[in-house]
Amino acid sequence: MPDAIVTAPDLSLVLGPDDSAFQVGSCPPPRKGGRYVGATVHVVVHRRHGPWTHVYRVLQEEGANRLLVHLHKVFEGERAAEARSWALTNLMIPAGAE
Repeated sequence: MPDAIVTAPDLSLVLGPDDSAFQVGSCPPPRKGGRYVGATVHVVVHRRHGPWTHVYRVLQEEGANRLLVHLHKVFEGERAAEARSWALTNLMIPAGAE
């Protein structure tokens, strides 16, 4: 995989004015296709139509100035801590496993 500078993604497409976003950290990009150079995981608490908490993985495509956003998990209510724990367990690289 080429070295790449992965910048903080613009989450404006998924954030409303009353929403909160928290970056969980970097995670491995999908191996399939090999066109992604970086991935980050974010927890977003949406409040517009009642509180919902979502876990997103944001992929940066190699050589392109665009991002791909995947919704991985939905929690009813404001459950940022639970969503972060789920993301750490299911989407992140375990310490020492690299």
